[in-house]
Amino acid sequence: SGSHRAGELASMVRSFLATARAHLHNMTVNFGRTCMPWGPRRSLFAGGTGALFVVPGLVMFAHDPGAPHAAAYLAAFAAQAVFSVMSDYVMTGRNSVWHGVDRWFASGMTVFMMWFAHSALSPAHVFLAAPPLFCLYKSKDAILRNDFPAFANWHGWWHVTAVAAASHCVDLANGGGGLVARAVGRVEL
Repeated sequence: SGSHRAGELASMVRSFLATARAHLHNMTVNFGRTCMPWGPRRSLFAGGTGALFVVPGLVMFAHDPGAPHAAAYLAAFAAQAVFSVMSDYVMTGRNSVWHGVDRWFASGMTVFMMWFAHSALSPAHVFLAAPPLFCLYKSKDAILRNDFPAFANWHGWWHVTAVAAASHCVDLANGGGGLVARAVGRVEL
C-alpha cells in the first residue's frame, strides 16, 4: 500500500514536470505554434470564457474610476481577454503569434495576481491561485494525452476560476466584501 502510494506520487510528479516542460517549450521554441494535437477544433467554453478576463479590471475600475492604476488594471485585464479569446478560440489549432502572446501575458498576469494577493491582502490569499492553476494543469495534461473534451472542460474552468479569484482579490483589496459577500447580499435582496 505504501509503495503503491509512492508510485502514484512519482507518476503525478512526472506528469507535472512533463506538463511544465511542455508549457515552457510552448512559451519559447513554439512561441507562435499551436500545441493542439487535434487541429482547429473549437470549444466556446474553452475559448469564449477568456473574454471574462476583463471582469477583474472592471471590478478595479468600478471601485475607483479616477485612479490611474484603475485604468491600467482595466487595460491589462482587457488585453488578457483579447489575447485569450484570440488564442483559445479564434486561432485555436492553427499557428499564430496570438498563442505566444497569450502564454506570456497569462503567465505574467498569474504571477502578478499572486503578488497582488500577497501584498494587498495576505500571504494566505495566494492560495486562491490553487484552483485555477490546478485547472490549467489539467488542461495542459489533456493536451499531452490528446483528449479534447477534457481539455475543453478544464481550460474553460481555468478561465472561470482565475477570473473569480482575481475579481475576489481585487474587490477585497479595495474595501469590498469579496465575491461571496456580494453574492449573498444579492440573494438577500
